[in-house]
This record gives sequence, C-alpha cells and structure tokens, in this order.
Amino acid sequence: MSYDEKKYLEDRKKTWKKFIDLTIKGSIIIAIILILMAIFLTNS
Repeated sequence: MSYDEKKYLEDRKKTWKKFIDLTIKGSIIIAIILILMAIFLTNS
C-alpha cells in the first residue's frame, strides 16, 4: 500500500463536509427547539 495524497485529501474533505453539514443542521434544530420553548413556556 502506497501513500496517495490526493485520495487522502479527498477523503478528508468528504469527512469535513459531512461534519460541517451535521453541525449546521444540529445547530439549526437546537435553535428551533429553543425558540419553540421560549414561545410555549413563557407565561405572558
């Protein structure tokens, strides 16, 4: 097995993109949950 720099970098970019996508989606879901909690749990 030889070291293939292009394949290594491509794999890392795919992993990084998946990580960023998951982080963004998770942050959006958490923000939506917090907004809904603020709306429904405040006594006005």
